Amino acid sequence: KTGGTTFGRHLVQNVRLEVPCDCRPGQKKCTCYRPNRRETWLFSRFSTGWSCGLHADWTELTNCVPGVLDRRESAAAKT
Repeated sequence: KTGGTTFGRHLVQNVRLEVPCDCRPGQKKCTCYRPNRRETWLFSRFSTGWSCGLHADWTELTNCVPGVLDRRESAAAKT
């Protein structure tokens, strides 16, 4: 075990940021936007879920992440 789950959870729940992640009770994912923008700054299973598949490797992530973030930001802009 590498402590990745504990570290990932710590990023969304405990890091002191200008705009902290919005973590609501009962939800598995938190919303982590940049200050004054509806752009996600953190890509992890605790902020976006398993958007690129379970335990995606580097190649899968580099091919998947840009599209996922584009779709999320496009959807956020519409709300």
